[in-house]
Amino acid sequence: MAEDIEALHDRIGIEAALRHYAYGLDERRWEAWDLAFTADAVIDFTPMGGKRETPAGMRARLSKPDPAWLFAQHPLVNTVVELDGDRATAYSDYQVETGRRGAEEGEIVRVSGGGSYVDLLTRTEDGWRIAERRVSMKWRETRTVRDEITR
Repeated sequence: MAEDIEALHDRIGIEAALRHYAYGLDERRWEAWDLAFTADAVIDFTPMGGKRETPAGMRARLSKPDPAWLFAQHPLVNTVVELDGDRATAYSDYQVETGRRGAEEGEIVRVSGGGSYVDLLTRTEDGWRIAERRVSMKWRETRTVRDEITR
């Protein structure tokens, strides 16, 4: 019973780290973002044609002022966690929705997509943190739509 409770506690901590990534990124809440990663973590976008970078590098790139940026959402689903002592592997599917101002007033360029994260996590003094995240994209669609929200 105690092992079951400890494993459940670990899984909650792992899922919290995964969600800190999405929430911190989408809301540009970098204090939450920092709760997702180990100090030497990497995020690897090479499976989808991107680059491999540190969370600090990605944060610096995305923190630059961008007047066209409106929103992003990265919901996570189907998370499966494999525990191995102070290490774990997590697989999650994600869907991404982003919006940027279009060329015309009232337009939004929407990018929708979905893929998977494979995360290697480590138990730290501060809880579970992502040491490496590999990002793959399974589908993507870009379209321009009318903005139905008054901004």
